[in-house]
Amino acid sequence: MTSQYVSFPVQETFDLKEIAEIRLAADRMADAYQKSADEFSFRILLPRSEKSNSRAKKLGMTMQGEFVLTLRKRDIVPIVREVRYVHDESHYGWILASSKMFDRFEQKA
Repeated sequence: MTSQYVSFPVQETFDLKEIAEIRLAADRMADAYQKSADEFSFRILLPRSEKSNSRAKKLGMTMQGEFVLTLRKRDIVPIVREVRYVHDESHYGWILASSKMFDRFEQKA
């Protein structure tokens, strides 16, 4: 069964495989949030397999911390909703978006 969130409209999707990719993703997300918080919507894909579940958690926690830290450095208090779901056979999905974006999506669903 596919999650309805697979079709959630996002500005960009980041398929994270390595910790080194997180800094760039966090900066791009913070830039987008700073420009238009109401239109903010990003998908993070994390590896999904029996061997990688702890890796996915580590990548997700690191991404969350880096994003929040980047916003704090810019004196921005984020108001973001999130949904975590199974994206496909090999990825967990994590959507970070404004309430306005979630409201629009849920009205169409």
